[in-house]
Amino acid sequence: MKRSTDYEHVRNLIDSLHQVRLQMKLFTQRNLREYKVDITYEMLQVLSLLWRRGGLNQQEIADSLQKNKASITPLINNLSSRKLVTRAEDPSDRRNKIISLTKSGQEFKQKLEPLYHEFLDRMTKGISLADFRQATELLQKIDANLK
Repeated sequence: MKRSTDYEHVRNLIDSLHQVRLQMKLFTQRNLREYKVDITYEMLQVLSLLWRRGGLNQQEIADSLQKNKASITPLINNLSSRKLVTRAEDPSDRRNKIISLTKSGQEFKQKLEPLYHEFLDRMTKGISLADFRQATELLQKIDANLK
């Protein structure tokens, strides 16, 4: 793929990825308001990561969410004050704190299930499983190329 016209398709894909990411965020923010869930999109990102991966230190959370560690601290503080996460000393490195879900943080996931299913239903409307597999394979190849 060397001609500038070929790269136009790549630019369109990049623009589409940015647009989809924005629409996912906006849709989620609307639903959080509609369902009267009193957390921000960014707090939900942290919770979702912990639901999937379990306890992590702040740097791991920051890296996974592509944010800096300093911007994660207020999110963790807020989630901690809501009793959704706890901080514990990392036994392998006392300078680090492991952020883990509390029982309330784990139960909070059930409150968000209807919102999540609505999101998935809306996102997948009219798109086949084969299309999702193909898109996933393409994005994984691009990711591997950039590493």
